[in-house]
Amino acid sequence: MITAIRSLSFMAVLAATALAAAPAGALAASGSNYVPSASLSAVSANHVGMHSMLYTDTPYGAKEEMFRQAKAVGASYIRADLALSGVFLRGTFNGQPIYGENWTRTDEYAHLSNKYGVKVLAVIYSTPSFIADCPADAPTRSPLRCAAGDLDRYEQMVGTVAARYAGVINDFEIINEPDVEASFYGTPAQYAAMLSAAADAIHAANPRGRVAIGGIARISETKFTDAVLAAQPSLPSKIDINTMHLRSSSYTTAMNVSLWRQYFDDHGMRGPLWLTEFGYPSAKAFQYDPKYKSGEAAQASYLAATLPGILGGGGELIFVTQRDWGPGNFASEGILDTADPLPSDPKVRRKASFEVVKKAAHSLTPAPLEPPRGIAQLASTAPQKIKLQGRSVRLAFSCVAAGDCAPRAFRLSFSGGGALRVKSPALAAGKTGYVSVRLTRPSVSRITRAGYKGVRATLADYGRTQSQSLRIRR
Repeated sequence: MITAIRSLSFMAVLAATALAAAPAGALAASGSNYVPSASLSAVSANHVGMHSMLYTDTPYGAKEEMFRQAKAVGASYIRADLALSGVFLRGTFNGQPIYGENWTRTDEYAHLSNKYGVKVLAVIYSTPSFIADCPADAPTRSPLRCAAGDLDRYEQMVGTVAARYAGVINDFEIINEPDVEASFYGTPAQYAAMLSAAADAIHAANPRGRVAIGGIARISETKFTDAVLAAQPSLPSKIDINTMHLRSSSYTTAMNVSLWRQYFDDHGMRGPLWLTEFGYPSAKAFQYDPKYKSGEAAQASYLAATLPGILGGGGELIFVTQRDWGPGNFASEGILDTADPLPSDPKVRRKASFEVVKKAAHSLTPAPLEPPRGIAQLASTAPQKIKLQGRSVRLAFSCVAAGDCAPRAFRLSFSGGGALRVKSPALAAGKTGYVSVRLTRPSVSRITRAGYKGVRATLADYGRTQSQSLRIRR
């Protein structure tokens, strides 16, 4: 899910809050302002958190209701957005620069965490515009999604946040879905630099502070994460919590978690794996799993069926979508039926899935990960990978199952007509193999007439609806 950034007007905040003038850079971390309450200190770890979609400027009454519901369902954590742009402010008065800090809205998180005994995973996002480095093509209406251009100032800001809430808020996720362009207008290298700076600041400000890599949304590929880790080789030693966002069929949930657990392990990132967003729609129109399409009852059944397997696949903490939000799938993904945006005094209806999650919070145990029937898929659709050599094309297959992949039959069909039968090789889990396919003369003629680059072929798995496309070049 792409986090909704709700900016605060500087002048409106200035009118409501007394801001102390301070020179640029005077944001050094100070001691914590909060002491954990007895109820917060007594929170026992479990495997359930709430993905609340609370924002810095959400009304206090709405924040409290979501904390109250998180406590009622037995969640140990609630995930909430903490916008730096809503805390660190800059403007002018009589031609003179004014710098200020407004903690009113973010202090509410710490207060509610202490009151209800629910830990907070704070998502650090929304870069203040005066330190942002926006690309030329970034939408002017959303500069808060840009990368930080002044990393020193950014590190000071994050450190100040971590120091203020040390002991009450100790866990921080750095930017929501940074691999999605609509969520972060920066490069992998820029994100890596921000993540590294934030980790340094948090660890220095709070010895118990933990840093989570921003929730990965595009879990079908590792391109973005590969580039982030390559840009900052020291990151694995700085990241305490690995994350992913998961919305998939019940058949593939455990497998996806297992593959990402293995990916992080392979890169030396041994911390826990948290699913910081996980959910399934309750509206029939948006239920994509054929086994679960009967509305709210199906949503509850889906969660009951998948939560144990996620633990078995290597997930440790699952942040289930708490409330309905936005359009499409998200409009019914919550275990609570609520209005969006949340009013000050929200009306809440608990769906059947609420009781499923409540039971999971008290008694969820991991289900053994049983290797599913092997799934072989085309490893790459990049033109440079599918090249015509004489009368043959070389296809790369990857095994993306938790268990080994047996040979599978595929149909290689061409947009201009004609088809060939292809058999993938036997592959071990996570491995890639190659098959050279000899084309018929008519197929070669069609490819030649089309100028190679314009030819599209579809590789369809027999007995399955999924297919992948490839382009062939000379």
